[in-house]
Amino acid sequence: MNENWKFSDIPYTSPDVEALQTRYDALTRRAREAQSPEELVEIVRQRDALQQEVGLCQSIATIRAFHDVTDEFYQRELQETLPRLEGSLDSQSLAAAIAESPYAPALDRAFGPQLRRLLTLDHQIHAGGKELQARISRLTAQYQQLTASARYQVQGETLSGGQLRFALASTDRERRRAAYEAQQQMALENAEALEQLLRDLVHARNQLARENGFDNFADYGDLCMQRLGYGRAELDEFCRQVQTHIAPLYLRLQEEQRQRLGVEALLPYDRALVFPEGNAVPVAAEELPEAAHRMYHALSPEAGEFFDEMVRHDLLDVTGSPNKISGMGFCDMLGAPYRMPFIFANCDGTSDDVTVYTHELGHGLQGYLSIRSQPLADYVGLSPDLAEVHSKTMELLAQPYARDFFGNHAPQFLTEHRYDFIKELCAFCSIHTFETWLYEHPDASLAQWAEEFDRIEKSFGRARNNEPWRKQVLAGCDLFTNMALYMFPRYVVSYALSIVCAQQLKAAYDADPADGWARYHALCASGGSKLYAETLAAAGLPLPYAPGVVEKLAQDLSRQLWG
Repeated sequence: MNENWKFSDIPYTSPDVEALQTRYDALTRRAREAQSPEELVEIVRQRDALQQEVGLCQSIATIRAFHDVTDEFYQRELQETLPRLEGSLDSQSLAAAIAESPYAPALDRAFGPQLRRLLTLDHQIHAGGKELQARISRLTAQYQQLTASARYQVQGETLSGGQLRFALASTDRERRRAAYEAQQQMALENAEALEQLLRDLVHARNQLARENGFDNFADYGDLCMQRLGYGRAELDEFCRQVQTHIAPLYLRLQEEQRQRLGVEALLPYDRALVFPEGNAVPVAAEELPEAAHRMYHALSPEAGEFFDEMVRHDLLDVTGSPNKISGMGFCDMLGAPYRMPFIFANCDGTSDDVTVYTHELGHGLQGYLSIRSQPLADYVGLSPDLAEVHSKTMELLAQPYARDFFGNHAPQFLTEHRYDFIKELCAFCSIHTFETWLYEHPDASLAQWAEEFDRIEKSFGRARNNEPWRKQVLAGCDLFTNMALYMFPRYVVSYALSIVCAQQLKAAYDADPADGWARYHALCASGGSKLYAETLAAAGLPLPYAPGVVEKLAQDLSRQLWG
């Protein structure tokens, strides 16, 4: 392989599902017939290589489909081939055969006890419902296609999703209103399709849960997030604590925002604008890579080397484009032989662009360090509750470099970023709370869904002053524009949990940068090789849902904001 390879050079061949299954079946037979611990360990290594091969294929197709929604070949791969791969390929039988082998205890010595837990979990959550898994993949791909191709009419202009977000933060209140109404209009025009997609997803996910022994998707989905040793009870209590201790801070910040903007009431189309003169604007897009280069080299030699490798292989696909999926950024891992992260975003000239170089590269650094220190790809990937700790912490570690990214707008950005963390805590806990209700009420009417969503949002300090748009609310406009409900069920509470951990790690870094960075580096390198509670304990962090932790965070945030 050319050491100066670029992502665009990576070949892609549509996967041969039957051939891949034959290879999995052969390994499954070998695992069942293994005659020694050493043979089983070797089978695990061969499984790891096969898993990476399949994962690489999925990653390339997904990234290229997201990069250009008009590319018919990769859209077919995303909407037809990959769901068929997910729905037809049986890798769980191999996982079960390894976990049930009489030589399985040898895996604990070779790889630690987490592997057997993950293999058992893999079989538990994928034992049934293959066709349903494929159907869910197809439905989410349809939602992606629908929202990515949406265009919005705002004051005589046709805007993409990325351009709409920019308009929603305009200093011109009339333009903000027009953008908000265009967003609602798009939702109303596609209401029938969007409602049907959500209903189909809720029912398919609940049926998938039942076929794997669960009452509904809420508990099953939590287990899919690798929440081992904790689950709905702990997360519900965490959300209640956020509701009690963080929502009042959010309401106070909204009142300050209203006063700054000089408006009588902070209306839905005012939410995105934090400062009347405009939100913080990053330096020109072409300057962002150099600003990121300076930051990562200043943080540590390993971070600097990592960033240089990302640039060398063209693994930062962040330039804005109307043909890209909008409203999301992500980090994906390219397995052997590339062994590198890939960062995707659709930059739009807002402060969110800088998040690409902080949040997503926090994920990237974790993957880069883990894949070089962990023996298996199972440990490079990790549960969302752990994964988001690395990214949210990197956002905070980037704060001292705000001037490099924002110039004279740095003070505004820092204010906005602190505000965003509190907004996110409330938003993600609100979504998680609603999801639990949604999967318990799959056959409620759209108006009932929308009304409950609005009620829960308000209990977390959100969705205020939307009474003039009550008709649109009950028609599902807020539901239809919430990507998490369609694409990332039971995921987003991970961000809220991780904000708590990130604040604690940043406090440790501020107290002793060498020790704080060492703890962060070790946390990244450990990947998913231990349970959530074990990993946090090793980094000296309390569990976010433990009694008193959220209350203390609220006190710390209050001091940071108001002294």
